[in-house]
Amino acid sequence: MEAMKRRSYVSCVTTGVLGLALISLAACNSGESTPIVGTPAPGGSAGFSGPLAFVNNTGDKTLTSVGLNGDSGNVVVNTIDAAKFENVALGDMQFSEGDWVFVNLTAANKVATIDPLTGATPIHEVNLPAGTRPVHIYRDTNDGEVIWTMNDGDNAAGTTTSGDDLVNCGTQTGGSVTVMHNSHLGPGATPPTVLRTICVLADGHKVTAFSSGAGVPKRAFVSSEVGGEIAVIDDEESSADYLKMIARIDLCNSTKETTPCNDESLTSLTTPFTPNRSGPHGIRWSKLTKKVYSIQEGYGQIAEVDPASLAITKTFDLAGTPYTGYGISPDGRYLLLRGETKAPQPQAIKLGVIDLSATNPVVVDLNTPELDGASNGAFLTGGSSFKFSPDGKRFYFLVGNSAEATVTKKDRLFAFDASTLSEATPALTLLPNGEIQLLQTGRHSMDVLAQGAGEAKFVVVSNNGAPGSVSIINAADNQIKQHVAVGTNPGAVMVYQSGAAAAGNQASN
Repeated sequence: MEAMKRRSYVSCVTTGVLGLALISLAACNSGESTPIVGTPAPGGSAGFSGPLAFVNNTGDKTLTSVGLNGDSGNVVVNTIDAAKFENVALGDMQFSEGDWVFVNLTAANKVATIDPLTGATPIHEVNLPAGTRPVHIYRDTNDGEVIWTMNDGDNAAGTTTSGDDLVNCGTQTGGSVTVMHNSHLGPGATPPTVLRTICVLADGHKVTAFSSGAGVPKRAFVSSEVGGEIAVIDDEESSADYLKMIARIDLCNSTKETTPCNDESLTSLTTPFTPNRSGPHGIRWSKLTKKVYSIQEGYGQIAEVDPASLAITKTFDLAGTPYTGYGISPDGRYLLLRGETKAPQPQAIKLGVIDLSATNPVVVDLNTPELDGASNGAFLTGGSSFKFSPDGKRFYFLVGNSAEATVTKKDRLFAFDASTLSEATPALTLLPNGEIQLLQTGRHSMDVLAQGAGEAKFVVVSNNGAPGSVSIINAADNQIKQHVAVGTNPGAVMVYQSGAAAAGNQASN
């Protein structure tokens, strides 16, 4: 592994138009500025440097990159055609500490790799083999040059192979995860490679979190929604068990089941567990408490897991609350809870918080009247989403759109001051002009451009349509500055900038 890693090869560091320290592979001289589309280097090669927004155009299955230039001058840099992606819909995107971009090709059972720096425009390199139906994708916090994709398995409901990775795990059953290394950038670079695919013996949608930090065992925790369990994979590169499943955590809780269940955590690693109804769907690592947090939607419960003993050390019961989903603040202090009320209660998005720094953490409801009349919506029709700026000072909430008559607030992005979560009475305070009216296109996605010490500078929001567009919002005044036309029916947006992963400058949910 060590021989594979790029440690230092950059030719210079310049300051881009938005003030970010940008790594450039193009030739440069002292005092020269970095244009948004790159400068040809000696020998005729060109390198691109500058923030980009990658936009998944769901209608024509293409990927557009938009150069982020500030309040104006934001332009389409290029669009990679559907043929490069084998004419299948694009899925989740992520970028590595080595500055490669990875895009799931769910129907093709592959992951596309894109070099955004070497050429004047982002270059599609190769589609790597993964497993059956890769959905979510993550950057490893123990080694940012490693990317993990979750293979949810066959989605033919009611069949004996439902949930199985038919590509890699046909004899073992269950889904899997595929682990990739980003290789090295630069002219003539070797494209990323697959390190290993690990079968986890459990069916269902998969998400993961990584334990990391001084004195903490390096492990990946992968939950499977149908199986109701968490697979534990060794993530220590010097270990003989690196990238092998070393344990499983059975999430069964008899008090939440109609029929008592047995904890099968000590069962042989080659024997599947009996599925339960816990429905884990959301897992986070807290750098503050050094614990893993998994939400069991079927139980309405959040479990805290010790990464060393693998014991469940604490649970938070969400029964009687509207909360069904959650995220975590960048510093690992707050679990931010999300839910929704409907008739006979007034229609509203509800937010709550658990302060993990407290001696006895409890669920605290937040007062956010700005979200009255709003809905979380449905994923396929533009569900709600939220992100923290990396410094934890800003919280952005994109509401979902729903056809229900009770939903009165649609096509809106809310910008909150998140520093007030630390007050005696925790709060999210709406910023001036913080209720941002978006184009009324019915479906949106968003991401945040952060710079410096993690400050939010711009927000990029996609707007459904043919052609679709992205809106560029200045985080200083929460005003839309420009709309940029992209492809048909844009969905997910990912803001990319060279060095952002290493600097921790990526917004988190």
